[in-house]
Amino acid sequence: MSDATPGGEQPTLPEATPAPEAVKPDDGSVVVKLVTTLGEADIRVPPRNKWRSMARNRLTQGDDLGWAALTLSQEDAEAWIDLDPDQDESGDFFAEFNRLAPQGNNRAERRAGRHLRAAS
Repeated sequence: MSDATPGGEQPTLPEATPAPEAVKPDDGSVVVKLVTTLGEADIRVPPRNKWRSMARNRLTQGDDLGWAALTLSQEDAEAWIDLDPDQDESGDFFAEFNRLAPQGNNRAERRAGRHLRAAS
């Protein structure tokens, strides 16, 4: 018995469907690429209103590593540690975050935005 179709043609495989686009989290998180001389990683950053007081305080002190450990998922915090951004690289990351997740109109979000600018 042959696998050929009645006209003698071989059956064709269906075309591959493109992979679905990444679903945006509905919690307001954004994905920002951290690029350093050691490599790069996509880091999921929760919205500013979910950052704890200690994390915001770390940014005002210029401690982006402390902010990452207190704010990001364990996997993303480990990527931050592994990539060990310098001040310029960290500043570029937060500038991109600000572009992707602009400040809201409430006072707390405006303060958080000031903390990001101070840390970069």
